[in-house]
Amino acid sequence: MEKIELTNFVPKQIISGKNNKNYDINITDDEDYLRLNYSVDLHNQTGIVGKKEHYFLLPKYIERNHEMFEVLGLLQAEMGKTNNGCLNFCNHEIEIIKKVVRWFEREFDFPRKGWKWYIKVNINEPLDQDYKKEVEDKVSNYWIKQIGLSLEQSYPKKVSYVKDTKNKKLKFYDYGTLIIERKLNLFSQIIKKLVKDITQNILNYREEEIRSFMRGIIGGESCIEIHKSSKKYRIHITSNHKEERDIYISCLNRLGIYSKQYNNYKDLIISRKENHLKLFEQNLMCTSRKKYNKFLKLLKQYPDFYGLEKYKENMSYPHNKPKQEIIDKILKLCKEKPDLSAIEIAKIVGISEYSVRRFRRKHFGRRVIPTPESKRKEITEFVKQNPSLKKYEVAKYFNVHLAVVSRAVMSITIVL
Repeated sequence: MEKIELTNFVPKQIISGKNNKNYDINITDDEDYLRLNYSVDLHNQTGIVGKKEHYFLLPKYIERNHEMFEVLGLLQAEMGKTNNGCLNFCNHEIEIIKKVVRWFEREFDFPRKGWKWYIKVNINEPLDQDYKKEVEDKVSNYWIKQIGLSLEQSYPKKVSYVKDTKNKKLKFYDYGTLIIERKLNLFSQIIKKLVKDITQNILNYREEEIRSFMRGIIGGESCIEIHKSSKKYRIHITSNHKEERDIYISCLNRLGIYSKQYNNYKDLIISRKENHLKLFEQNLMCTSRKKYNKFLKLLKQYPDFYGLEKYKENMSYPHNKPKQEIIDKILKLCKEKPDLSAIEIAKIVGISEYSVRRFRRKHFGRRVIPTPESKRKEITEFVKQNPSLKKYEVAKYFNVHLAVVSRAVMSITIVL
């Protein structure tokens, strides 16, 4: 399995503090992990009184696969990009949020409990306190249940409202947009550099990786226009920056899809039936289920379009959902041969290992017993007292997996 080495994406300096000063980052290669640290001066009214040492454990490699490029496309579309010390992502669809959370959890040992969150709803803040409570309970309970977040992870004001809108009431099927955040300056800047570098150099990657990246971009930044009276059937991809739009145009060209960009207009326009069919053939609209369903409605406006007939049988079933017989085969293998790994089952049934893990977890529960919080705290304190020990030595001392140690010491600050 191919890997991406993250050493190339660690910035040489970190921007930190109120004055946005640059500090050199030291990197120590610790087998499969990178031990990063930087020092800042501590001041009081008399001047410098000491140093504060920040350090962070980062996996040396992440898997180079379609999911990585799709998530990076989503982050490019929906992540805040300023160096404010905060990593955040927002979306209103459950599956997209889950996809991003799972990727960070798997590739960076970044625990789900590490995210703070709040919800933004597109209505004015209600004056009626009973209705306000009804809205906030509705949207918060929805996201907590669907994503597995807890109230303890929310900001004190867990629901945010929009001032410049005429909307007074929340629609029945509107649950707002979830914003997940983590204030972790060094990790934030590494991820932002990774997304920026991959985006700027995406044309140097393979065609299937470009396709996955654009699937994420379209899932995050697109909207679908169906105007029957004028027969305008178009896909819009929005970006405020021309250099980004130029990259997306070039990526689409590589995939045989042609788009237009009008002067003083922040959208790329994908029109014409031939281009829409190519979007459908390459599954480029599948990241967002809501957009995919609307895209199918757009395609159905072309009843006599040559080349579409052979796909009509599949148009009622999402491309990103396995057939029921595949799901049944996965569950049968999990039940009859519990020792088979997800990778082995994936090879047998011809599906991704992540889908196998998802179905296995849903029907048979988690296979790994979570580490108690008391144990995590014990490991964290031990590492603080013994900063020179290797991660694998700590894992051996506590008889736990390497990933447990990594999660326990995700970010530690030591004052010297």
